[in-house]
Amino acid sequence: MTNIMRHKLLFFAFFAAFALPSYAAKPKVVAHRGYWKTEGSAQNSIRALVKADSVGCHSTEFDVWISADGGLYVNHNADINGVVIETADSAALAACRLGNGEPLPTLSAFLDTAATLKTQLVFELKPHKNPERENAAIEKIIRMVRDKGVEDRITYITFSRNAFDGFVAKGGRPVFYLNGVSPEVLKEIGGSGADYHINIFRKNPEWIGRLHSMGMPVNIWTVDSEADIQWCIDHGADYITTNEPELAMRLVEEAYQPRKLRVMTYNLRFGELADMDRLAREIKAAEPDFVAIQEVDVNTNRDLARHNNGLNYVSELAQRTGMFGHYARTLNFGRKGYYGIGILSRHPAVRVEKLELPALAAGEPRAMLEGVFEIDGKKKIVFASTHLDVKSDKTRALQAEYIVKRLAEAGLPAIIGGDFNAKPEEEAITVLRTAMDDLSDAAPTFPATGAKSKIDYLFGMPKGMVVLEKCTVPESSSAPASDHLPVVSEVEVRM
Repeated sequence: MTNIMRHKLLFFAFFAAFALPSYAAKPKVVAHRGYWKTEGSAQNSIRALVKADSVGCHSTEFDVWISADGGLYVNHNADINGVVIETADSAALAACRLGNGEPLPTLSAFLDTAATLKTQLVFELKPHKNPERENAAIEKIIRMVRDKGVEDRITYITFSRNAFDGFVAKGGRPVFYLNGVSPEVLKEIGGSGADYHINIFRKNPEWIGRLHSMGMPVNIWTVDSEADIQWCIDHGADYITTNEPELAMRLVEEAYQPRKLRVMTYNLRFGELADMDRLAREIKAAEPDFVAIQEVDVNTNRDLARHNNGLNYVSELAQRTGMFGHYARTLNFGRKGYYGIGILSRHPAVRVEKLELPALAAGEPRAMLEGVFEIDGKKKIVFASTHLDVKSDKTRALQAEYIVKRLAEAGLPAIIGGDFNAKPEEEAITVLRTAMDDLSDAAPTFPATGAKSKIDYLFGMPKGMVVLEKCTVPESSSAPASDHLPVVSEVEVRM
């Protein structure tokens, strides 16, 4: 095995291990104390459990206490109608009624019903007056959960560190902590995931990414407003605990509806063959959401492009197309000018960053311009523009590896377009196609007149998330506006 082949195998092994977990999954909705905000229901009632299941909630959260004589009961508060569960016996508790008229549910009856349903079960043991009471409850709970045949659907949660440790040691199921400790502390004490109030995550939003990087999911509670639910969706929550499960499920579905986008890449040949009006018409005719542009001048004076001398190409094109413009310099040109790459976008940017690409030898600097953009003000996507090395296929392969790794780190759907200076069979394109979906067809793009080579591409990642529906390589009816043909692709982003 050659060193190059070994290097490639190590890269792809690294990428497979690194990239897949980084993309946030569609959040799952947890009905807080069941779906109780509905007719005939009440908090922690069997009716609320059934209703949560009937509307399709992924999970139902419920609260458990142990009575003075060792009975297990489902209730949020320490008392019901003034009867304190911990100090009452089963006879007294049997007479208690919920707001909807149901008897105070025993855990046994609650789990008997749960066994007939599909909803997952988020089991909260409330903090008791002393550790001995909690330990007794834990022993009974674990045994009952197993006997009822619902063990594989249980996640334990608690505010009590004693109960947390007991479930970690004996429960055999995921255990989430409700107190807002740091991701590192949570991992150290054996937590399976974080289950924190939204205010904790608002103060520490970076914890979500850190928890995910440690392989720990995130549940956020208790979020009922549309704004709070949307915040959880936008920040990558795995679970959303809410008293408004139907609202939460609707917002999640809306956020994760596939988006249709039209994306484009176009090497402009520094405006040698067309003025700004002509280039803008070519771009505007494609009606793109995003355009990756290469060989873009700013404030230059070129003998070959006198009709564009002194212009800021990105600003000019943005104004003429009604798009936002972003630029990355790769070279200085003359005393005051720049040469580089750019992005035109119909969607506002959250951030845009220039990243220098690696090279095996000294040569013309190359870069990737990477932006995070908001689609419909709700979902984020990465769009990037690049122009790879023109001389060395090994350098292009190295640059492709860098691009794959960098875009994977974003943890978002990503599309990149550019002049890759590589034919389809070359190593750089193999690297990209291994990790990404090719969003362009086989039509040649260079030279514009009598095109013979395909060197301009669009790619999307992760695989299966950005799906090509149609690709065109438009040819001008008159003389070409550049020495490259543009590539325009209609894609569906499965967010």
